Amino acid sequence: MDAFDFQLPEDPSPDMVAVAQLAATVARLTEAVDILHQQHLALADTIGRGQNAGPRKAPLSMPWPLRWAELDRDAAAQAWAWLIDWVGWAVDRYQLVEELPACWYQHPPLIEELSALAAAWHTAYDNAAPADGPLLWHERFARARLRLRDFDDYTRCRNGTHNNRHLDLDWPDEWREAAALIAAADLTDRPAGPAGSPQEPTS
Repeated sequence: MDAFDFQLPEDPSPDMVAVAQLAATVARLTEAVDILHQQHLALADTIGRGQNAGPRKAPLSMPWPLRWAELDRDAAAQAWAWLIDWVGWAVDRYQLVEELPACWYQHPPLIEELSALAAAWHTAYDNAAPADGPLLWHERFARARLRLRDFDDYTRCRNGTHNNRHLDLDWPDEWREAAALIAAADLTDRPAGPAGSPQEPTS
């Protein structure tokens, strides 16, 4: 808004004085609103930096949340590069050669387990993480190493030789229909919810 410059004559009338006073008031209000606007922008920028500096579960270049089944080609390429680098570092740093098979990338359960460990590691060592974040990560990592050993004992992947053995047997084809029948029977024994509640699932 352009400044309103109103020059009074030597002997102004009361109306002209009132207009001048109004113009001065409008100018002051305009300046105050502009100052408030600048303060609002500065506050929003400060809050934005604080949010960006908060704990993240992956580097900024990574798609997140990391749901492997939902990633497109570009996002999956970023996720693979990130995970391969982190696993290589972790194997060397924590001496996991005897616990983690070198063909981990061919075992979907290991991909998920290592992705979770890597994400938690990034969160634990973030600048905004609590002081005991790394300690808590190592406690969870100790439990994860037990799972890694169990998996390696089952697959028998040794010295870079990959074994396609799966941890699970094949389920019968009709398992989903049987599960839906049990779920429907369970629902019949439950009281009806209040009006407007979500609809009961149907088989």
